[in-house]
Amino acid sequence: MSDFVKYEDTEDIRIITIDRPDKKNAVNEEMLLDICTLIENIENDEKIRSIIITSQGDKVFSAGYDISSNSVNSKEDLLKIHLINYEPGNQQNVSEDKMHPLMKTSQVIMDSSKIIIAAINGHIYGGTLEILLNCDFRFFSDDSIFCMPPAKLGIFYNYNGLKNFINKIGIPNTKKIFLTGEKFDSKDAIQMGLVDFVYNKEKIVEEAIKFAKKISSNAPLSLSSIKKSINVFEKNQEIDQKSYDEIKSSILKAINSNDFLEGQKAFKEKRSPKFSGK
Repeated sequence: MSDFVKYEDTEDIRIITIDRPDKKNAVNEEMLLDICTLIENIENDEKIRSIIITSQGDKVFSAGYDISSNSVNSKEDLLKIHLINYEPGNQQNVSEDKMHPLMKTSQVIMDSSKIIIAAINGHIYGGTLEILLNCDFRFFSDDSIFCMPPAKLGIFYNYNGLKNFINKIGIPNTKKIFLTGEKFDSKDAIQMGLVDFVYNKEKIVEEAIKFAKKISSNAPLSLSSIKKSINVFEKNQEIDQKSYDEIKSSILKAINSNDFLEGQKAFKEKRSPKFSGK
């Protein structure tokens, strides 16, 4: 585990913290893979129901992907970042385990059955913003800015990343962010739909925890099924047979669960349900 990614489990929430202040919390391959591991290794942990991703630092949440790292030394390295499953001399898809960590992290966040919340307590740039766009909910500090600088750096951007922005904030806002390369503030973030909530920096994590507890009081299997259905539709824009079967399986799992019965019973008895995730 990297020294720059830390975590803490508190009650039913895992808090993952990016902590690399000397590099303005820029993420590298190792850090991203650590984040993936910290999400994946609690997939079957019934106790942890939600995850918060935040950072440690004064003003900057993350300066984006660390292009000065040893993993970015050539055009081939950039293509690995910006093309899905890219391999030199091979335009065919390769196995998912060869997907670049930037793309893998986004995929892991979307695939997780846990509700994942981004508590963005500072300025955020580049690839890190795209990753956290995949979180189920996003909190943003009122004095922070965000920016996607590829156009100002003379580099391209991966199709899936742009598609992700388009799905979240629409074509006009995606063009505005990427084609200008300008910095935008919290008011822009809310107006564009880039974030869900804006709070004072000092309260971001506190408010994210409160919200996570509120969400976590709902039935875990129901949350998982709804999240999967929404993400499958967003990813495919249409449902193929395999995706339909996955959704159907998750729905059947939820409706045949003890939690489904508990929810019905609690409603009739006019009390708060006690869900177990079973």
